[in-house]
Amino acid sequence: MKTDDERLMVQLYRMEVKAHQLEEREKELRKRDALYKEHVTKLEKKCTEFYKVTAESFQKGKEDTHNRFARVDIQPVCGDLQGQILKCYRENTGKTLSCSTIASAYMQCVDNAKKNKLSTGG
Repeated sequence: MKTDDERLMVQLYRMEVKAHQLEEREKELRKRDALYKEHVTKLEKKCTEFYKVTAESFQKGKEDTHNRFARVDIQPVCGDLQGQILKCYRENTGKTLSCSTIASAYMQCVDNAKKNKLSTGG
């Protein structure tokens, strides 16, 4: 009977040791988990800051580029006559002489625009 009691005591001791080891492992895992969560939080914060700086830098570069290169609004010279002559050519395929009046007016308009640009220095 003593040997059965001793055997049970040994088993109980081993179980207590294993339980203690499990508790230590769980404690270590909780500690690691907390460290990893802290590390992830720091990385997320760094990424957010990097994104913010990158977005600000991009916006500043975009504004600098827009300020450096002025936008010029270019209107086509004699656009209405150009549209008319193209329409005439489409409607009179193979009969380009039918559009000669509009073509002459278009050429005169373009020449006048050139002279105007040269006289204004632009």
